[in-house]
Amino acid sequence: MWLFCFQFFVAEQIARLGWTGHYSMALDYISDLGAMHSPLHWVMNGSFVLQGLLIFVGAVLVRPFFPPRWVYRLVLVLLAVAGVGVLFVGLFPEDSDFRLHILGAVAHFLGGNVAMVLLGRVMIRRSVCEPSVMRSESWITFTAGSVGLLATLALAFCGSPSWTVLGWQAGTVERLAAYPLPLWLTWTGWLMLNDRFG
Repeated sequence: MWLFCFQFFVAEQIARLGWTGHYSMALDYISDLGAMHSPLHWVMNGSFVLQGLLIFVGAVLVRPFFPPRWVYRLVLVLLAVAGVGVLFVGLFPEDSDFRLHILGAVAHFLGGNVAMVLLGRVMIRRSVCEPSVMRSESWITFTAGSVGLLATLALAFCGSPSWTVLGWQAGTVERLAAYPLPLWLTWTGWLMLNDRFG
Protein backbone atom coordinates (compact mmCIF):
# COMPACT_ATOMS: atom_id res chain seq x y z
CA MET A 1 0.00 0.00 0.00
CA TRP A 2 2.84 2.38 0.79
CA LEU A 3 4.26 1.79 -2.66
CA PHE A 4 1.16 3.46 -4.14
CA CYS A 5 1.68 6.66 -2.11
CA PHE A 6 3.36 8.00 -5.24
CA GLN A 7 -0.15 8.60 -6.58
CA PHE A 8 -0.11 11.89 -4.66
CA PHE A 9 2.47 13.38 -7.05
CA VAL A 10 0.50 12.29 -10.11
CA ALA A 11 -2.73 13.76 -8.74
CA GLU A 12 -0.99 17.00 -7.82
CA GLN A 13 0.25 17.50 -11.38
CA ILE A 14 -3.15 16.65 -12.88
CA ALA A 15 -4.86 19.16 -10.55
CA ARG A 16 -2.17 21.75 -11.29
CA LEU A 17 -2.64 21.42 -15.05
CA GLY A 18 -6.36 22.07 -14.62
CA TRP A 19 -5.73 25.27 -12.65
CA THR A 20 -7.21 28.44 -14.13
CA GLY A 21 -4.37 30.88 -14.77
CA HIS A 22 -0.85 30.36 -13.45
CA TYR A 23 -0.24 28.02 -10.52
CA SER A 24 3.22 28.41 -9.00
CA MET A 25 4.66 25.41 -7.18
CA ALA A 26 7.14 27.80 -5.54
CA LEU A 27 4.55 30.27 -4.29
CA ASP A 28 1.18 28.49 -4.01
CA TYR A 29 0.22 25.92 -1.38
CA ILE A 30 -0.62 22.31 -2.25
CA SER A 31 -3.99 22.68 -0.54
CA ASP A 32 -4.93 25.46 -2.98
CA LEU A 33 -5.36 22.69 -5.56
CA GLY A 34 -7.99 21.09 -3.32
CA ALA A 35 -9.87 24.32 -2.61
CA MET A 36 -13.40 24.36 -3.96
CA HIS A 37 -12.55 27.08 -6.51
CA SER A 38 -9.90 24.84 -8.09
CA PRO A 39 -11.33 23.28 -11.26
CA LEU A 40 -9.98 19.80 -10.42
CA HIS A 41 -10.31 20.03 -6.63
CA TRP A 42 -11.95 16.60 -6.56
CA VAL A 43 -8.77 15.05 -8.00
CA MET A 44 -6.56 16.58 -5.30
CA ASN A 45 -8.97 15.92 -2.44
CA GLY A 46 -9.55 12.37 -3.63
CA SER A 47 -5.80 11.88 -3.65
CA PHE A 48 -5.51 13.23 -0.09
CA VAL A 49 -8.21 10.81 1.12
CA LEU A 50 -6.64 7.87 -0.72
CA GLN A 51 -3.22 8.83 0.65
CA GLY A 52 -4.59 8.86 4.18
CA LEU A 53 -6.02 5.37 3.77
CA LEU A 54 -2.82 4.03 2.18
CA ILE A 55 -0.64 5.41 4.99
CA PHE A 56 -2.96 4.40 7.85
CA VAL A 57 -3.79 0.87 6.66
CA GLY A 58 -0.14 0.36 5.63
CA ALA A 59 1.01 1.32 9.15
CA VAL A 60 -1.37 -1.26 10.61
CA LEU A 61 -0.34 -4.01 8.18
CA VAL A 62 3.45 -3.58 8.58
CA ARG A 63 3.37 -3.91 12.37
CA PRO A 64 4.50 -7.58 12.34
CA PHE A 65 7.64 -6.57 10.40
CA PHE A 66 8.88 -4.28 13.18
CA PRO A 67 10.50 -5.42 16.45
CA PRO A 68 8.14 -5.34 19.48
CA ARG A 69 9.80 -2.31 21.06
CA TRP A 70 8.08 0.89 22.19
CA VAL A 71 9.98 3.12 19.76
CA TYR A 72 8.80 1.10 16.74
CA ARG A 73 5.24 1.12 18.07
CA LEU A 74 5.50 4.91 18.45
CA VAL A 75 6.76 5.23 14.87
CA LEU A 76 3.79 3.24 13.57
CA VAL A 77 1.34 5.28 15.68
CA LEU A 78 2.85 8.51 14.32
CA LEU A 79 2.54 7.20 10.76
CA ALA A 80 -1.10 6.28 11.44
CA VAL A 81 -1.67 9.81 12.78
CA ALA A 82 -0.07 11.20 9.61
CA GLY A 83 -2.49 9.10 7.57
CA VAL A 84 -5.52 10.37 9.48
CA GLY A 85 -4.15 13.91 9.12
CA VAL A 86 -3.96 13.86 5.33
CA LEU A 87 -7.39 12.18 5.26
CA PHE A 88 -8.73 15.26 7.10
CA VAL A 89 -6.95 17.52 4.59
CA GLY A 90 -8.94 15.86 1.80
CA LEU A 91 -12.26 15.74 3.62
CA PHE A 92 -12.07 19.35 4.80
CA PRO A 93 -10.65 21.60 2.05
CA GLU A 94 -9.05 24.87 3.16
CA ASP A 95 -12.05 26.93 2.09
CA SER A 96 -14.69 24.69 3.70
CA ASP A 97 -13.38 24.16 7.25
CA PHE A 98 -10.01 25.83 7.64
CA ARG A 99 -9.46 24.79 11.28
CA LEU A 100 -9.96 21.08 10.63
CA HIS A 101 -7.93 21.38 7.44
CA ILE A 102 -4.97 22.92 9.30
CA LEU A 103 -5.32 20.41 12.15
CA GLY A 104 -5.07 17.60 9.60
CA ALA A 105 -2.09 19.19 7.85
CA VAL A 106 -0.21 19.67 11.15
CA ALA A 107 -0.91 16.06 12.19
CA HIS A 108 0.26 14.84 8.80
CA PHE A 109 3.47 16.88 8.64
CA LEU A 110 4.50 16.38 12.27
CA GLY A 111 3.42 12.74 12.52
CA GLY A 112 5.12 11.62 9.32
CA ASN A 113 8.35 13.57 9.68
CA VAL A 114 8.87 12.83 13.38
CA ALA A 115 8.23 9.13 12.63
CA MET A 116 10.97 9.13 9.98
CA VAL A 117 13.42 10.94 12.29
CA LEU A 118 12.80 8.44 15.11
CA LEU A 119 12.98 5.39 12.85
CA GLY A 120 16.10 6.66 11.11
CA ARG A 121 17.81 7.32 14.45
CA VAL A 122 17.00 3.82 15.73
CA MET A 123 18.17 2.25 12.48
CA ILE A 124 21.43 4.23 12.56
CA ARG A 125 22.12 3.01 16.10
CA ARG A 126 21.30 -0.57 15.08
CA SER A 127 23.54 -0.38 12.01
CA VAL A 128 26.55 0.27 14.26
CA CYS A 129 25.94 -2.96 16.19
CA GLU A 130 24.28 -5.08 13.52
CA PRO A 131 25.92 -5.18 10.08
CA SER A 132 22.72 -6.67 8.64
CA VAL A 133 20.99 -3.30 9.04
CA MET A 134 21.67 -1.28 5.89
CA ARG A 135 23.35 1.99 6.81
CA SER A 136 22.27 3.92 3.69
CA GLU A 137 18.57 3.21 4.34
CA SER A 138 19.05 4.39 7.92
CA TRP A 139 20.55 7.73 6.90
CA ILE A 140 18.07 8.28 4.07
CA THR A 141 15.19 7.76 6.51
CA PHE A 142 16.71 10.12 9.10
CA THR A 143 17.58 12.79 6.51
CA ALA A 144 14.14 12.70 4.87
CA GLY A 145 12.43 13.16 8.22
CA SER A 146 14.83 15.92 9.28
CA VAL A 147 14.28 17.93 6.09
CA GLY A 148 10.52 17.53 6.41
CA LEU A 149 10.52 18.44 10.10
CA LEU A 150 12.67 21.55 9.64
CA ALA A 151 10.43 22.70 6.79
CA THR A 152 7.34 22.05 8.94
CA LEU A 153 8.78 24.25 11.69
CA ALA A 154 9.52 26.93 9.09
CA LEU A 155 5.87 26.78 7.98
CA ALA A 156 4.83 27.64 11.53
CA PHE A 157 6.14 31.16 10.92
CA CYS A 158 4.12 31.61 7.74
CA GLY A 159 2.29 34.89 7.51
CA SER A 160 1.20 34.89 3.87
CA PRO A 161 2.07 33.18 0.57
CA SER A 162 4.56 36.00 -0.10
CA TRP A 163 6.87 35.16 2.83
CA THR A 164 10.26 33.51 2.28
CA VAL A 165 12.69 31.34 4.25
CA LEU A 166 16.29 31.69 3.09
CA GLY A 167 14.92 32.96 -0.20
CA TRP A 168 12.49 30.04 -0.62
CA GLN A 169 8.82 30.91 -1.01
CA ALA A 170 5.88 29.36 0.83
CA GLY A 171 5.04 26.71 -1.78
CA THR A 172 8.62 25.45 -1.89
CA VAL A 173 8.90 25.25 1.90
CA GLU A 174 5.55 23.45 2.16
CA ARG A 175 6.70 20.92 -0.40
CA LEU A 176 9.90 20.35 1.56
CA ALA A 177 7.62 19.53 4.50
CA ALA A 178 5.17 17.42 2.50
CA TYR A 179 7.21 15.51 -0.10
CA PRO A 180 9.67 13.52 2.07
CA LEU A 181 6.96 11.25 3.55
CA PRO A 182 5.28 10.06 0.32
CA LEU A 183 8.68 9.64 -1.33
CA TRP A 184 9.97 7.65 1.66
CA LEU A 185 6.79 5.55 1.86
CA THR A 186 6.96 4.73 -1.86
CA TRP A 187 10.64 3.78 -1.54
CA THR A 188 10.05 1.80 1.68
CA GLY A 189 7.12 -0.02 0.11
CA TRP A 190 9.35 -1.03 -2.78
CA LEU A 191 12.11 -2.21 -0.41
CA MET A 192 9.65 -4.23 1.67
CA LEU A 193 8.18 -5.77 -1.45
CA ASN A 194 11.70 -6.87 -2.38
CA ASP A 195 12.50 -7.92 1.23
CA ARG A 196 15.30 -5.37 1.49
CA PHE A 197 14.12 -3.07 4.30
CA GLY A 198 16.45 -3.33 7.32
